[in-house]
Amino acid sequence: MPFDGTAFVAAPPVAGGTPPKPGYHGPWQRVVAAVARLLQPARLRGFDLPLPQAPTREAAHALQTLALARSLIADEQAWVQRRYETRDGRRCAVGALRGAARLLHNSVPHGDAVSSLLAVAMSRGFTDIETMNDHSTHTQVVRAFDEAMFRVRQAGE
Repeated sequence: MPFDGTAFVAAPPVAGGTPPKPGYHGPWQRVVAAVARLLQPARLRGFDLPLPQAPTREAAHALQTLALARSLIADEQAWVQRRYETRDGRRCAVGALRGAARLLHNSVPHGDAVSSLLAVAMSRGFTDIETMNDHSTHTQVVRAFDEAMFRVRQAGE
C-alpha cells in the first residue's frame, strides 16, 4: 500500500480544550529560557549584546612574544642598530623577537608577531623590520612594537 500521509493528519481538538498556541514550547522550555536570561550578565542584558570574545590562542602567543621582545629593548642601552644581537646582550628589533622566542622555549618567533611588526614597518615605508630598526630612533622602534601589539589585539577580537 503506498504512503499517502492520511494517517498523519492532525486530530481535531478535544471538546472544551484549547488548541495549542503557535510557538508554545511547554513549561519546561519556558523555565530554561527564564534561567538563561537571568544568567546573562546584567550589563549586557538590556542591550542584547554578545559576550566579548577572548583573544585566540595564536593572538595570545603573538602578544606574549611582542611584549617580551619589547621589554628586551625597552631600555635604550639594550638596543642596537645594524646587528641582531651583540655579545653584551644588546638587540635590534629582530634580535629581540628571536630572544623572546628563545625565552618562551620556541625555536622561532611566532608568525603573527613577526607579520604584525612587518606590517607596521611597511606602513612606515620600510621594506623589512631590519631596515626600520636601522633607520629609526629607539623611541620609534618601541612604538612600532606597541602598534604591532595593538594590531594583534584588533585582529584577535
